Amino acid sequence: MAITKPTSSRQTSREALTERRHEPNPVVDVRAVLFTVSDSRLLIALRKTSDGGSLPRSVPSPQEALDATARRIIREATGLQEQYLEQLYTLSFRYRENWSVVVSYIGLICSGPQTTSLSNADWIDANSLPHMSDADSKVIEYALLRLRAKLGYTNIAFHLLPRTFTLTELQNAYESILGRRLDKRNFRRRAIASGILQSTNSQRREGSHRPAALYRFRAEHDPADYLTPAWADEA
Repeated sequence: MAITKPTSSRQTSREALTERRHEPNPVVDVRAVLFTVSDSRLLIALRKTSDGGSLPRSVPSPQEALDATARRIIREATGLQEQYLEQLYTLSFRYRENWSVVVSYIGLICSGPQTTSLSNADWIDANSLPHMSDADSKVIEYALLRLRAKLGYTNIAFHLLPRTFTLTELQNAYESILGRRLDKRNFRRRAIASGILQSTNSQRREGSHRPAALYRFRAEHDPADYLTPAWADEA
């Protein structure tokens, strides 16, 4: 009868470490979920593929900070400058022999005439997304969750609006993100009472309706990036 020596935990750890040393290094992949609002719709910038669409993405260089990579991706995909950028989440994916670490970002681009056509992407309705990879689908799903959640404790929606806006445009932005209608009277009352709006003493006519008052956002009340480290922009 053969006698088998018990395997020590130290030996098991050494064997596991040896196996990991033979594993291929992961590819670091930066992807950006870019949102804008147009015609009361929440849109996402996607690149067309043969079987659907994909998020703008790139591999960072050793000389490039991850935030800088995300900003470069946005410029290359849209030709525009984002009004807001935040690192979203880091995920790991394994496809057969390929292993990738996806660092995702959420970016907001102000709505307006300049956003109608993009350099290397198309605006797609967030409610009608094409077929995408599992990684892209998960990143977009979490980006939507984060954006909607931050409406409750930050003023992040203002980054989707032009410098001056009407209360109707503000409500449309909220409704587009949440995917549901809000009571007009209650929304306006709460928006004005919040103290984050400043009247411009100007008006703008929208179609055949009477002129609407224009407001601007009081930036000193913006806690959207209160958890962002001070050195992030410097990097």
